[in-house]
Amino acid sequence: MAVYRRPSRTRYVLAALVLAALTLVTIDARSNGGGVLSNVRSKVSDVFSPLQQGTHAVLRPIGDFLTGAIDYGSLRAENQRLRDQVAALQNQAVQSASEQAAAQQVLGQQNLPFLAGRPAVTVEVINNGSSNYESSLTVDKGTASGLAVGQPVVAAGGLVGTVSSAGAHRATILLLSDPTFSVGVRLPGSNVGNAQGAGRGQPLRVTVVTTNLAAPTVKKGDVMLTSGLDTEKFPPYIPVGRVASVVTPPGSSEPDITLSPLVDLTQLTYLQVVLWSPQ
Repeated sequence: MAVYRRPSRTRYVLAALVLAALTLVTIDARSNGGGVLSNVRSKVSDVFSPLQQGTHAVLRPIGDFLTGAIDYGSLRAENQRLRDQVAALQNQAVQSASEQAAAQQVLGQQNLPFLAGRPAVTVEVINNGSSNYESSLTVDKGTASGLAVGQPVVAAGGLVGTVSSAGAHRATILLLSDPTFSVGVRLPGSNVGNAQGAGRGQPLRVTVVTTNLAAPTVKKGDVMLTSGLDTEKFPPYIPVGRVASVVTPPGSSEPDITLSPLVDLTQLTYLQVVLWSPQ
């Protein structure tokens, strides 16, 4: 027994559209723009016009969706391209600013007045060290560039430390904040003291060594320079630090003095190694 299946509505709509198209084509081919056939064509067009509009209304969202999908993909790709361009420009700006700051730092260390014309080699810090107690760092030049153990290391503000070891193309700088570092300093009244490191982030402690005339009258804010005596490892008149505190203990004629380094030891990039030795 045959099974009867009712055609779907879609098939009816498709058949009607095909029939309408064929009818309009036939009528148009046989019509010269007037007469009965022209009227018939007009009537047929009027009959099928609602059907065509309905079909267009059904298919239009699909077309809009496909067009929107294509446009969305293009817009997304364009947005990503613009974001990449913005990121590249930002990186260029950061790099340019960093290079400019480095150049200014190097230029600021040229012809330092306290070097008194002594030759110096510019070095770049390549390792800031990791210990919170020991204060040392590594620079990118060594004995091949004239560096030697014991040479003073300075920056634009003043003394930074000394070369503690050197290879052919690398050297280790011991910072003045290290507890094993010490340097002779000048005090008012032709007095001499010894400044010693106390660890990273800590001020140097000054011990009065000699009192030639009168007790030193040190005030907070005074700047102390290297003494440069014959027994010292550093040439004279290099700024070491600014007096942070002056306290005279009861019963003592000599004050306890602390110095804050004039150079920010946490922001070291380029340094000057002075090619000088006491000998």
